[in-house]
Amino acid sequence: MENLQALKSSFNNAGFPLVGVVDFDAALPLYQQHVERYREWLARGAHAHMGYLERGLKFRENPRELFPAVKSVIAFARPYDASPPPSQSLKYARYLRNRDYHKEMLSNAERALQSLVTASVIPKEAKSKICVDTSAVLERAWAEICGLGWIGKNTLLIHPKLGSFTFLGVIFTDVSFGAEPNLLPNYCGNCTRCISGCPTKALGTEGLESSKCIAYRTLEHRGPWEDDLDHQGYVAGCDICQEVCPFNRKALQEALKNPSLGDSALSQDEELLVQEGRDDYKKRVSDSALKRVKFEDFKRNLNHVLRTISPK
Repeated sequence: MENLQALKSSFNNAGFPLVGVVDFDAALPLYQQHVERYREWLARGAHAHMGYLERGLKFRENPRELFPAVKSVIAFARPYDASPPPSQSLKYARYLRNRDYHKEMLSNAERALQSLVTASVIPKEAKSKICVDTSAVLERAWAEICGLGWIGKNTLLIHPKLGSFTFLGVIFTDVSFGAEPNLLPNYCGNCTRCISGCPTKALGTEGLESSKCIAYRTLEHRGPWEDDLDHQGYVAGCDICQEVCPFNRKALQEALKNPSLGDSALSQDEELLVQEGRDDYKKRVSDSALKRVKFEDFKRNLNHVLRTISPK
């Protein structure tokens, strides 16, 4: 119990208000349920053109393929700025307001682990693998099993107080903490606001249909689309299924009270964006999570939105 409390304090102090841990073997029966649902989702082709999800299947099915010595899994999360976009015509997903979170999350997680070594909670020779969207891992499954929230009908992890505007990370370690799964109740109940609120009907009872998802289309898809769905002004990502979720009400209210100053990477200047070249684009997004979107795909998204928004 003391070790578990020390782990929680260490990650809290590193900037992660949500953290949980579970022994790998104890979690396997629950994890296999997630794996089966994931396999079924892939078999339906609901992942669209994201072939890397199939290529990494063996690692997601069995994390020992990724980290053979795993004895425990630590899941951790922190909220991100949920301030609304300043423009009503060109929109970016809220998480893109933040600097590229991968390095920061990784650095802070390393600091948390080092503090556990210093406190003799884990041995100096302990081995760990930190994953922040950088490996073939079912992050939301592990976060749910570790008690950080539940996976809602919008397919995102939802915490009853912090909602779903969070960044997730997972650590596989060869240290055993003797922790059992710690599931929270699924409080979605009969609510279907995310399903009915999605303008492209990407969400349903079987989960997400990626080819219809605005976030997938603007962030992951390469090349032209086979249809002309209305992206509701989004040039990168989408927040609609999160905006309508009751568990995000508090986060959205707080964001309105303390609006972000914005991020220069998320330009709202239509004329600048239309004329912008490849080198200027790369410079603008170099420190932003937006850099995952290729120049050609951002231009495709921008042109699509400019064709569909109402004339000023």
